[in-house]
Amino acid sequence: MNLDAGANQFGAWLAKVKQGFVDALPNLATAAVIIALGWALAWALRKIIRRVLRRLGTQAPPADLGWGEAADYRGAGDVAANAAYWLTLLTTLMIAIDALGLPVFGKWIGAFASYLPRLVIALGLLLGGIVAGRIARNAVTKAAARMPVSQARSLARLTQTAIVIVTILVAADELGLDVSSLTAVFLIALAAILGGGALAFGLGAREVMSDILAMHYVNKYYRIGQVVRIGSDQGRIIRTSRTAVFLESPEGELSIPGRQFNEHRCVLVSREEDRGA
Repeated sequence: MNLDAGANQFGAWLAKVKQGFVDALPNLATAAVIIALGWALAWALRKIIRRVLRRLGTQAPPADLGWGEAADYRGAGDVAANAAYWLTLLTTLMIAIDALGLPVFGKWIGAFASYLPRLVIALGLLLGGIVAGRIARNAVTKAAARMPVSQARSLARLTQTAIVIVTILVAADELGLDVSSLTAVFLIALAAILGGGALAFGLGAREVMSDILAMHYVNKYYRIGQVVRIGSDQGRIIRTSRTAVFLESPEGELSIPGRQFNEHRCVLVSREEDRGA
């Protein structure tokens, strides 16, 4: 009797499972179709985004503007294409699960649907920040062409890093994460770096500024063609610049920094001026 009862219960369970599978077949078929279509759409989007950005790279402005190199269309295209691919697949999977009618995942799907716009915006901000950082790095490198190479590169990297970090913080805030502490730390670090850089620049430019200020008075009291002696150097003034006086001497052309006229004894040997100048 126990065996017969167990067999009957097992048979009833199998019938129930079979009926449930038959009832779920339409939903399963719908979910399979959704997944297939979603995968095809994700694959097509990835191909289209890569082709569009690579075509933009071939039609970029001239290289001297630095846009094509800075934007790095191939790298940006791969990042954007892969982001679109996986985002589309994830969305497809959520829709397919919802099509199955499983109440357990209902809340998860609703939360994901409300979170999806924020995720798309954050990814867009992150991608735009990476590209903007590269553009700024190239722009700073070209603008600082007269600086030593190591300093120009360091300044360019600092600019790029600052832009990328700010973008990450903004993207994280868009996702609803509390980044106030990280933002405060970043601002303090950035202020310290900029302050140190400004101090270093000020100390390095001190002598140049001294020359520029001294030349204001040198041009007032001395003229081209006059012969002057400053320290052990003597010669005729042949021209001046914003920071120095150039003397013609038996040894050749001498360049005397403007501040030397304030720091050392200067003797006007001859007042004869070069009238042809």
